[in-house]
Amino acid sequence: TTYAQVVDTEPRSITVVENQENVQLHCRIGRQAQLCLIRMPGINDQFSLDPNQDSPVAGMNYYGDGLNKGSCGVRIDRVTADNAGLMNCTLFVDGRGLTGSIEIVVAFPPEEPTIEVVQGNLANLEVNSELTFRCIAARGNPAANLSWFLDQEQIYEGVKFPLEPEEYYDERSNKRFFTASSTLTRSIRAEDNGKRLTCQAQHLAYPEGVSRTDLILDVNFQPQALPDQVVYGLQLGRTATASMIIKANPSPRVMWNIDGTDYHQGTEQGRYAVPIPEALGNNRYNVSLTIAGLTLEDLSKTYVLRASNNFGTEDYRLTLRSQDEVFSESSSFGTGEIVGLVLAVVIVLLAVALILGARATGRWCFRGASLNTDINPDSEAQITPHPHDDEIDERLQTQDPAAHYVHEGDERHAATNGKHENGKQTKAQQQQPPVVATNAPATKQENGKTDSKTNTSV
Repeated sequence: TTYAQVVDTEPRSITVVENQENVQLHCRIGRQAQLCLIRMPGINDQFSLDPNQDSPVAGMNYYGDGLNKGSCGVRIDRVTADNAGLMNCTLFVDGRGLTGSIEIVVAFPPEEPTIEVVQGNLANLEVNSELTFRCIAARGNPAANLSWFLDQEQIYEGVKFPLEPEEYYDERSNKRFFTASSTLTRSIRAEDNGKRLTCQAQHLAYPEGVSRTDLILDVNFQPQALPDQVVYGLQLGRTATASMIIKANPSPRVMWNIDGTDYHQGTEQGRYAVPIPEALGNNRYNVSLTIAGLTLEDLSKTYVLRASNNFGTEDYRLTLRSQDEVFSESSSFGTGEIVGLVLAVVIVLLAVALILGARATGRWCFRGASLNTDINPDSEAQITPHPHDDEIDERLQTQDPAAHYVHEGDERHAATNGKHENGKQTKAQQQQPPVVATNAPATKQENGKTDSKTNTSV
């Protein structure tokens, strides 16, 4: 019976650094082996290893679980660059040799990364100009991993890598090494000025794991645009200073235009003085205008600042506002508020006048409400007269004994106590019993009883 034998290796490949210690490589089969042979790069002849015997090669010792378990391995005390390559292990079983291989990569650090400009002018950077940078980390094994940063922020846009790193072989040292490279194409912006462009190479053989190189971007740009500016809180009659902060590289030259008259930096004309722009750092400049004895007329003028350098010109508009104007605007009502307030006052006054007029003429009743009382033949209704009603009736009778008035709603009807002017009663009046003044007619209920309702002033 024939069995297919496979040699398992652990690991299949390994990357180590030069002078790394105690590197373990292991080969195994599923049957007992009688012999273990090792062929190591950097050592001319293959050699045998046995757990029960000393190693014939210094620094190379047996590693594994024993030949009886089909285990054949080697422990390298200290790796050298010569050990790079394929390590072969051969196990003999019943007189037949079975071989496995492990790739040993001895890493050595590449040179420090470098940045070069392959397109564009780094010495004269301008906004919107396009530059292409290349970063190279040469002669390393394996190739380094490269990445780009702009002030600690990694850049992904415009970054390219070759499909494979460049590979070289040095016959004298018997070393194989690789050169890693990457390009970055970037459209330069004003905010890039003063920032640090960094290329970072990562490699396990670097002492700190990474190596970096960088350069500072010096971007030239014209004064940057700003929205219209307003200067508040200036005091009339005093010297006023209006200022704004602009960005430019290199420093700007400034000129103020006030109602058609130009005032250049470093000059003083009449009541106006224009200082030289003050550098604040990071390409920021404080530009100011001084006005002696601020007047109301100054507040109505148009102020235009023109700033320029070798890369362009920008105009800025400025408006001056006095302290009194700011206070007046914040403390006064607008036209809408005033009109609304006047209308509200007029409406309230009209309402009060109507109420007082109605009360004085008696057209509206303010002394009580109407009381509806159901009166049935079997019910009793007690109506309490107003305490002053008798006094009013007596006064009316005193004024005109022959007549009195019955108030009903808003009308007054003359009553003659059942007599005409000649003192005689009418036939209808003689047949009718005395009637209490009422506003509601009598209604007949379902049981045939009369239900009358009387509205009486309470």
